[in-house]
Order: sequence, then C-alpha cells, then structure tokens
Amino acid sequence: MMTKQLSKICLLILIAILTNSVHAQVKPYGFDKITASDFSLTNIIDSTAEAVVIADVGNTRFDYGPTGFYLIFERKTRIRILKPEGTSHATIEIPLYKTTKDKETVDSFKGYTYNLENGEVVKTKVRKEDMFLEKVSENWDQEKIAMPSVRENSIIEYSYRVNSDFFFNLQPWYFQSDIPVQLSQYRVLIPEYFEYKKISHGYVPFLVNSVSRTNQKFIVHVQSAIAQQGVQSERSSARNDEYNPAATEYVWVTQNVPALKPEPYITTVKNYLSSIEFELAMIKMPGSAPQEIADNWETINTKLLENEDFGRIVKKGNFISDKLPDIEANASTELEKATAIFNYVQQRVKWNEDYGIYANTVPRKVFDDRTGSVADINLMMVALLKEAGLNAEPVILSTRSHGIVMEMFPILSKFNYVIGMVKIDTATYLLDATSRFVPFNTLPERCLNGSGRIISKNNAGWVRLLNSEIRNEYTNAAFTLAADGAYSGTCAISSAGLSGTDRRNSFKSKEQKDFIKEFNSSHSTWSIKDFTYKNLDTVNSPFSETYTIEASEGAQLAGDHMYLNVMAGLGMASNPFKLEKRTYPVDFSCPAKETILVRITLPEGWVVEELPKSAQITLPEKSASFKMSVVQSQGFIQVTSSLYIDKTMFIPEEYEQLKEFFRLIVAKNAEQIILKKV
Repeated sequence: MMTKQLSKICLLILIAILTNSVHAQVKPYGFDKITASDFSLTNIIDSTAEAVVIADVGNTRFDYGPTGFYLIFERKTRIRILKPEGTSHATIEIPLYKTTKDKETVDSFKGYTYNLENGEVVKTKVRKEDMFLEKVSENWDQEKIAMPSVRENSIIEYSYRVNSDFFFNLQPWYFQSDIPVQLSQYRVLIPEYFEYKKISHGYVPFLVNSVSRTNQKFIVHVQSAIAQQGVQSERSSARNDEYNPAATEYVWVTQNVPALKPEPYITTVKNYLSSIEFELAMIKMPGSAPQEIADNWETINTKLLENEDFGRIVKKGNFISDKLPDIEANASTELEKATAIFNYVQQRVKWNEDYGIYANTVPRKVFDDRTGSVADINLMMVALLKEAGLNAEPVILSTRSHGIVMEMFPILSKFNYVIGMVKIDTATYLLDATSRFVPFNTLPERCLNGSGRIISKNNAGWVRLLNSEIRNEYTNAAFTLAADGAYSGTCAISSAGLSGTDRRNSFKSKEQKDFIKEFNSSHSTWSIKDFTYKNLDTVNSPFSETYTIEASEGAQLAGDHMYLNVMAGLGMASNPFKLEKRTYPVDFSCPAKETILVRITLPEGWVVEELPKSAQITLPEKSASFKMSVVQSQGFIQVTSSLYIDKTMFIPEEYEQLKEFFRLIVAKNAEQIILKKV
C-alpha cells in the first residue's frame, strides 16, 4: 500500500526527465538601480506576505583552467522585506561541497541592503565581519551572510560566484520558496563533453523551458616545452589554443510563483518545492572512450559492499566472539539472540547525532569508546549479528528531513542513514540502535520515509520502512466538579509505541519541572499539584504520567446554570490543517491511535440539563475515524473519545476531506455540557 502511495506521489509532483519545449520568451531581469519607487507595493504580487523574492537569477557554465574543466555557478537575487518576521530571509546560506583534497569556494560576494529614509534610498554594504564559514558535515560547509541594517520595508540584493571542480555537483535550482517568487530564472550551458540527467520536481509550470544547440568557446593555455629529437632538442613556444565544442543551453523561467507554506505532517518541504536538479551521467572527452558515471542499483550495491567504511565494516565482528556467550546467555532462539544483541548495543553505545552511511571508525573502537555516528553504531550492530550467525544486512535510507528516495533514480547521495536488518525464518526485523527509547523492530520516526535499500551480495532490494510502528496514547481523567465551577482530580496519560518514545525523549532532555511546565502550558487553567511517572527505561511498556490537578476556572457559572467543556480541556482544540489548498501530501509517518476517557463527578444539587450528542465520523475506506460517546449516570458524566488514523499518507486531492474531518473533531471537542441547579 505504501509503495503504491509513494508511486502516486511521485507522479503528482512531476518527477520526470525534462523534455525539450519552449513556452514563452521572457526578457531577462535587468536588476536596474533601486529608486524610491521600488519601495511601493504596486508591483508586489502578494503584499500580505512577510517577504517577496523580486528576482532570483542563476547561471551555471563550464570553463577551463590550469587543472582542466571546472564549474562556475553565478547567482543574483533581490528580495523585498515586507514585515518584521520577514527579516529572517536576510540571512543567506550558500552550501559548499568539500573533500580532504579540494573544496568549493565563494568568489566575489557582493551584498547590499537598501532602506528608504526621508524619501532617499540609503545603501548599506555587506562587510567581511557579516560573513562566516560554518561546518555542516564531513563533506559540506556553508557560507552564512547576515545582511546588514535589515528591517521592515528593506530591499536586499546580493550576488556571488561559486567555483567547483566537482562535476557531479552541478548546482540544483529552486524556483519556489516559503515566500512568493515573482521571477526565477536558471540558465545552464553544458559542453558536449558532459552529459547530465535532469530531474524536475514540483507543481509550478515553467513559463520558459527551452533547450537550444550552440557552441562554447574555451581557451586552453599550452605551456612551452622541450621536444627531444635524437641529440637535438627544440623548445616550443607557449600558446593559447581555442576550442569551440558543441554545447547545449537549457533555460528555465517561472513567474509569480506562490509561497509553499509548510503545515504539520510533512517530511520536508524541499520534496515538493518546484526545482531542477542534475546527475552526472557520462564524461566524453575527445580521444578517450566515454566514461559512464551514473550508477544503477547493482553498481551502488557493489560499491558499498566493497567499500572499506561500509561493506567491509560488517565483516569485522570477530572482536566480540568472546563476549557473545554472555550477551546471549538467556537467549534460546534466533529472535531472542537478535533482541539481546540489539539491546546490548543500544544500551552500550551513545549516538553522537552524526548522520551518514559510512562508518568513521572500526567496530572495535566504537565498542570501546561507547559513542559513534549512525553508521558507526548500526554497522557495528550488523557485524555483531553476523558474528552470532544471524542473517543480517545493512539497509540504507533517507530520513524524513533529507528527502524522498525515488526508486527509479539510483543516486547514492540521496541516502543519509543506515540501519540493520535481520531475517529470521520468514520474518524481517528492522533495527536502529541509535535511539535509547525505541524497542526492538521499531524505527524512530525520522526513518519512516518510504523504502530502504538492502545492501547484500545475494539479497539486495527494497524493504518497506514502516513495519510495526504506531503512535498510541491513552488518557484517563477523573475530575470532581465543585458548585463554584472549579474541579480537581487526576489525569493519567499512558504513551506507547512512538508516542512513548517521544515522551521519554522529552522527559530525558529537560528538568522534571520544565517537563511539567511544558505539559501545563497546553492546559492553562490547570494547576499541577503532584506528578508521578513510571516505565521510563522499560521501553516495551507504555510510559506513564499521572498529574494531580486543580482547575479554579474549570466551568462557567451563569445564574442557576453551569457550562463545562465536554472534554474538560483535553482533546484536540485546533485544526492542524489551515491552508485553503495543500499541494503536497499529508504524511502521518505511521498509524496513530488516541483514546481519552473523562469521568466528571457532579456537585450535589446540580443535574444535567443538556449533553452533547454522541457522534461518529469516518473517512472513506476507514482511513481515519473518530468516535465520541457521552453518557450520564447517577451523579457523574463519562465521555469517551477515540481517534484512529490508519492510513499514513493522504494525497493533495484528499486534503479538503481530511481538513473537514479534523474541523468536525475540533467542533465536537468544543461542545458544552449544560448543568442546572436544583
């Protein structure tokens, strides 16, 4: 089911090889001198936005230097800041790829902020102290620039160039942002020596999508040299040779692109922004045989199996041989052995928050140091499972924040995470030992992103990442209502599955008083008098929280009537879906179940005059359902609410229906119980 859903999403977001087409001719944006008239809202497509990209123009081309061909990427951007919160768009981030031998660099950055003061345009230049280089990962840095003197109604403009020797890293381009973009243009000129796959994402149609044939001029400097001919030698003069190979020019233009606003339940908004990206497929140098660069799944599998920091790592589990009998002491089946090894690694080694698919060090050192990256920990775990004689393999994947992996595009850089898999009889178990509070055969939410690729000599292929994961939360509240409208009692919350993982992580990451304060912030009328918890470290049991509360303003008095919220302040109070239209899917990551039981003991001398009606709401094919039951008995009212989401991904065409489903739930939770004094 999930694979079919993802396939449908792939089609909806138009992931496709671009075809040759020309839709219109657009005059290039001139970046004319900024004058006072530019601060008018007349030409702004959306004056309600926090900021608007006036123009974003990029250009990539090849050049030739002393060490051969290299890429030049140039960009110029103008942004209008419309509201104070729009100043966040005045921090510029430029990603830069690097290796131990070479790195991309930013050349000739120029940036200015323009403000209108007393009718005059005041220009402030970016200084060196406004720029700094930040390490992102082993292979990525980013240049960050804080544009100066930015405030509401500022206009910022910047331009820069990036030189790169990495042909595979031809710059992608985003035509869409979380703010409106009035004009976006990208031009790429590729000589016949290089061939790239072009992949387009998003819903926004191109105003221009053109391909044209041309020639590109290169000047190659040939140094003087001494040629030996027998006993004679002759020095040739230095010269500049001119080459004019055929080239292909691509131009893409979009205009008046609306902002793509992220809502809850999304992997990463970058999956759905309209963009173009490139994969180097082939290098065809004159006089040499064409060199295929693009991978297929078979070559990726072979590369990883032979890699010293991946495939060969999982063969280095023999260091644990003498300790395995103790680890497996209480295990009599293969499943119990796998569980024991998983628990041992999970409790022994701490994740250092580093991602990646390649190990930084050998399993023995990870074991001794008790810390490591995702790859260090999980590849070591696979090595230990193999050493124990189990059928274990590594699985690479892309986390939710990193983006969707499309099975039709074998690109290794799309993966940023590795987990373990063990097969026992006909069952497959997926394991991630980096998360202290995730049980055996349960993946943390960051991993629930479509399918993962099994790396194996004999059993390579795809595996669905969603297995037994579920969010399950049960709340049992017992309140006694007083005649003045106040109520008191207990609220017990039991969190299982990934809900339990989240609550445990939250509890561990802060002081207990801050944990309680955070809970209390969503129940502002409550005063927490006592708090207890249990099963913090017992991950196979629900994490339990019990709050003793008092609510001085629980119900509203109006003469001889009292009005009380049917859920006593529990349950969903606002609709998470607010957009009029959503152009990307709703992804709940895993099924979810929430049950709330509220028992309210009535004060003496008060009776029920009106109760909300019980209700049931169900989406087609029972993809989601909600049920509320309201009953009264002698001296108390009991409300039972249950929400179950079975389907994890809803496509944009289903958004309106899903939004209405949650609107009805919020409305039902807001209904009132009416009591009357007798």
